[in-house]
Amino acid sequence: MPFLLLLCVLSLAVYATSTDKLIAHAHTKQLSDSRYWHLLMHTPDSESEIDDPAFFLSPDGKQNLSAELDTTIQYLNDETNRSNESVFCRFPARRAWLEQELNTTFGEGKCRDYEALVAKMDPQSVTLVFPSAHINSPASMFGHTFLRIDSSMESKLMSYAINYAAHTDETNGLLFAYKGLFGGYYGYYSMLPYYEKLKEYRDSESRDVWEYDLNLTHDEVMAMVRHIWELQRINSWYYFFDENCSYHMLWLTEIARPSVHLRDHFFYYVIPPDTVRAFEEEALVVQKHYRPSKRTKLLAYEGQLSPQALHAVKSLSAGEINSASLNSMNLSDQERRFTLEAAAELAEYDYIEGKITKDVYAERYHSLLSGRAALGSGETLNVASKSNPDSAHRSARIDVSQGWFENRASLLIGWRPAFHDLRENDTGHLSGAQIEFLDTLVGVDHDNVTLEKLTILSLASIAPVSHFFKPFSWRMKSGWDREYEGDRLSFVTRVGAGASIGDERMYGYILSEPEVRFGFNADVGLGFTAGTAINWGNRMKSHIETGHIFYLDGSDRSRVMVSQGWQWSPLGGVQCSYEGIDQDYREDRYKLGVNLYF
Repeated sequence: MPFLLLLCVLSLAVYATSTDKLIAHAHTKQLSDSRYWHLLMHTPDSESEIDDPAFFLSPDGKQNLSAELDTTIQYLNDETNRSNESVFCRFPARRAWLEQELNTTFGEGKCRDYEALVAKMDPQSVTLVFPSAHINSPASMFGHTFLRIDSSMESKLMSYAINYAAHTDETNGLLFAYKGLFGGYYGYYSMLPYYEKLKEYRDSESRDVWEYDLNLTHDEVMAMVRHIWELQRINSWYYFFDENCSYHMLWLTEIARPSVHLRDHFFYYVIPPDTVRAFEEEALVVQKHYRPSKRTKLLAYEGQLSPQALHAVKSLSAGEINSASLNSMNLSDQERRFTLEAAAELAEYDYIEGKITKDVYAERYHSLLSGRAALGSGETLNVASKSNPDSAHRSARIDVSQGWFENRASLLIGWRPAFHDLRENDTGHLSGAQIEFLDTLVGVDHDNVTLEKLTILSLASIAPVSHFFKPFSWRMKSGWDREYEGDRLSFVTRVGAGASIGDERMYGYILSEPEVRFGFNADVGLGFTAGTAINWGNRMKSHIETGHIFYLDGSDRSRVMVSQGWQWSPLGGVQCSYEGIDQDYREDRYKLGVNLYF
């Protein structure tokens, strides 16, 4: 018995010495200062961006990476319980990296949950996924990015999507955007089947989806999966502009391939379309795929069907007629096929929107597909691919122009950190959408420097009405400008709503826009605006707008604006404009300049 006790004591001493040696070895190699340890800890500088204490093993691990490394080695080497909740099983990415760097092994464990997930996922490759902007949601106008872990299965629908998003039940888009700006929500990673994300973005929210296959090796994919496991149920403060959905996908990709520096492409904010471009510039993308939304498909059917067939589609999807009713209509066989296909798509859309019950949808959808099957094979609907988000102009803009106003000719210098306005070319952007933050314009006339404009926030959603869809259009703006009498600075808030017709190439709109003005002559008014935009192709766009507003003090004001732009590449373009303002006196303003994007 004394001999066995002595043997146990000696064994413990050996383990303790082994742990001390491993920690000393780690210090000699300065592993806590290495780039990969900083990646694993999500630490760009001296403090981790992970805010959940559960992610750290050392009490001050968030700020002290050396202490966190020492504690991790100690747990991995000394811990005897190596089941699911142990450090050995919770942090497979840390364990794999330390075993490689220290040229050691921490032994075996019973990590059944982790091993079961890896077996179920069957990780083989990774795809970056970009759902486009949601035209009627201010909180989603930048689009979104997440990663998809692809298995060896031919269909990608059963692959797993890795997403990062704010945890909230907030349905008010403006309130969500406001709280997101100032860290009002926790963000979490989530993992779920890809078909569920497609249902959410492509079908429920009518957002087109682009997929970018990445050239990560199997070992790199596994490095990413190990770290994703470590981040389960771990939270961080979500910030709309920087620590957002796209930013956290950059961390995961750099952990998979630490030789790339995706985060170095960004400084003060991270916008989803720009992350797509960063992946391209780091030579990570090997192939691109486009998945049109249900709305895009239905609009494509509209372009193929006659007015009679379009009316039949709505009647079929509403259950007012059946497929046999098409026999009495003067439709070709192919038009009947497209009519039934469109009706099935529209019925599914109505179900997703909650307009019909599941039982009614199932019966109606089956009947429509049965009618379509009876017509045999025919042409496949051609849904034209839209311009890829990575072909869009960069988000930040500096513009330099010469302005000719009533009593002065100013050099105008502008800066806008984000993102896109209605006058700019729509290549790679959602047509009719505008979102601008802190759009600033300064005038220099001899020795006089003036603030011409400072827009805090400007949003617009010009969504054309079609046969199947009846969205409303809206616009809002809040900030300072010199559009008013006397060429003096005023603070203006304007919110309007109306309707639009057309398509992505050309659309027109009418808006009613109440306005509140503060400054040298505070007032409240009700205005009406009509406009049109034409995308000519080759990155050329024209925009014309006219409006009239009536104020409570009895005065009124007219305005007409014409602009023409040509964008020679995502990095720059030429813009010229004319603006005529009539309020007690007439003023004409001309401007010619260049836009530089970065």
